[in-house]
Amino acid sequence: MELENLLKQKGLKITDQRKAIVKVLKECGCMLSAREIFDKVKKIIPGVNFSTIYRNLDLMSQKGILCGLMVDTGVSLYGLRSEEGHHHHFVCKGCGRSLAIDYCPMGLLEKELAKKGFSHTEHQFVVYGFCGSCGTSGGVKAKSY
Repeated sequence: MELENLLKQKGLKITDQRKAIVKVLKECGCMLSAREIFDKVKKIIPGVNFSTIYRNLDLMSQKGILCGLMVDTGVSLYGLRSEEGHHHHFVCKGCGRSLAIDYCPMGLLEKELAKKGFSHTEHQFVVYGFCGSCGTSGGVKAKSY
């Protein structure tokens, strides 16, 4: 029911494709590429095509239901926008997995930005590295803290 209310609030029709996209992202709890979302939605709605999913991801991002993140490989990742506030991401350069980081360093930067006469309207932080499963890059072991 909350999904239906959210879609209505944002002026969107409730469709099987949109419900499936949200279901996939809720179950995952992470950000996924359009292709990964399509592959999972196709198991729920076998006849769905990629362009339908891609258009819905774009529209749902524009309406603020999803948040998008373009990683350094040029691939966009999508996730459900958090209602509790915002978060940032760690993206593994090995496998591409994305994890939410519940810490925001913006508070540390605001004073410095204000001193320079800059006021921000939004921000996004992405930390790139290697997850515990990938662990290495070019023979250099990723540090864990």
